[in-house]
Amino acid sequence: MKFVQKLFVPAVLLVAGVVGLLWFGGHLTGHAAGPHKPQVQETQREPVSVTLAPVQQRKIERTVDAVGTLHGFEEVVVAAKVEGYVLKVDHDMADSVKPGQVLLQIDPTDSELAVREAEKNLLVDLSKLGLSELPEKGFDVRQVPVVVQAKAKLENAEARWERAKRLQKTITPEELADKATEQRTAQAEFDNQVLIARTSLATIELKQAELLTAKQKLQDTKIKVPAPTQALPNGQPPTYVISQREVAEGDMVRPGTQVFRLVMDHILKLRAPLPERYISDVKLGQLVHVTTTARKTFEGKVTRISPHVDATVRTFDVEIQVPNPTGELKSGSFAKVAIVTRTESEATTVPLESVVSFAGNNKIFLAEDGKAREILVTLGLQGTEWIEIASPKLPEGAKVVTSGQSVLTNGASVMVRTVNAGTKERVRSGAKAQ
Repeated sequence: MKFVQKLFVPAVLLVAGVVGLLWFGGHLTGHAAGPHKPQVQETQREPVSVTLAPVQQRKIERTVDAVGTLHGFEEVVVAAKVEGYVLKVDHDMADSVKPGQVLLQIDPTDSELAVREAEKNLLVDLSKLGLSELPEKGFDVRQVPVVVQAKAKLENAEARWERAKRLQKTITPEELADKATEQRTAQAEFDNQVLIARTSLATIELKQAELLTAKQKLQDTKIKVPAPTQALPNGQPPTYVISQREVAEGDMVRPGTQVFRLVMDHILKLRAPLPERYISDVKLGQLVHVTTTARKTFEGKVTRISPHVDATVRTFDVEIQVPNPTGELKSGSFAKVAIVTRTESEATTVPLESVVSFAGNNKIFLAEDGKAREILVTLGLQGTEWIEIASPKLPEGAKVVTSGQSVLTNGASVMVRTVNAGTKERVRSGAKAQ
C-alpha cells in the first residue's frame, strides 16, 4: 500500500507539469501570431437576411366559446290513441310532412261498428220520447207527446173536479170524492211523465256523447301530423321531418304506443352551457358562429338565457336559434359555438410566422433603421394567418420580421430580401403539404 502511494504522487506532479507547459506554449504562440477573434463573432456581424410584413390594424370579434348539441325547433313523439292493427303506413323516415297529413291508418272496423251501435242506441232513446232527431238546447220536456197526453188528462180531471164542486148539492159525497181522487191521480201522472221525460232527455244527451266519442275514436284511427299553436319565427309555415318510424303494417298498437318521431328542422335550437363568469357578457340577440364537425360554419343568434346557474358545475345554459333552410344541420349533432360579445374595429395584428415562442415567452422582432429590435409581447385572438398583439402597443407603420428571426438577437443588423408572389405561394403550399 505504501509503495502505491509513493508512485501516485510523482505521477500526478508529472501530469500537472505537462499540462502547464502545453498551456504556456499555446499562450506564447497566440501572442506571437497576433490577436484572434472567433469566427462566430464574424458571422454575427454580417446582416441577417429577413423578410418583413407590416403590422396591420384589423376588425376582430371578441367571442365566448362553448360546445353544445343541436335540437329541433320542436320535437314531437306521435303516439296511437286507439287500439288496433296498423292497416297502412303512409310515410317513412326522412319524409317532409305538414300538419294534418295522415301518417298511418289503423284498422277502422271496430270503430265503425262502435259508431253504428251508438247511433242505434241514440235512436232508441229518441223514440221513447216520440222524437226523430236530437232536441235543441233548452228544449221544454212538456212538448214530449207522452207529457202532452198526461197534461190533457190532468186538465180533463181538473175540469170534472171543478164541475163536481159546483154540483156538490146534487151529487153524492162519494161521487165528489171520486172526482177529487181522479184529479190528484192525473196530477201525479203528469208529474211522473215530466220526470220520465227529463230522465230520458238526459239519457239522450249521454247517448249523444257516446256517439261523439265513438266518432272521435273512428277519426283517431287515422294518425295525423299535429298542428302547432305557437307562432314560428319569421312567420314560416310549420313543416316536420320524420326522424324515426316505430311501427310497421300489421303491428298491434294500443293507446300510448309510439309510432313516429317528428322534428321541425328548418330552424334548430342549440343549447350550450357557459361558465358563470360570462353571465354579464352574453346577451339576447348576440351573433353566434356555429361550427359543425364537418368544419362548416353557420350563423345564429342568442334567443334564451337561463336565469339559473347550476351550483354543481357553475354553468348556465344559453339557447341559440340557427336557421337551417337547406337541412344541412341535423338534430342531435355536436357543434362548437362562438358567441360574439363585442367587436373591435382596430386591433393590432401580425402574421403568425412572425412570433417566436421559447420557454413560455413570446416575442417578435421589428426592423428599425436596419436593426432588429426584440419585443416581448402578450398574444390575443388568433386567426388562420394572423395573431393579435394584445400588449404592448406597437409603433404606427412598424415592420415585423417574418423569416430569419430564429437567428436574430436584439440590435442585430438585418438585410431585407424580397419574396415574389409565386415563391411565397410555393412556400405556403410546401408548408401545408408538410
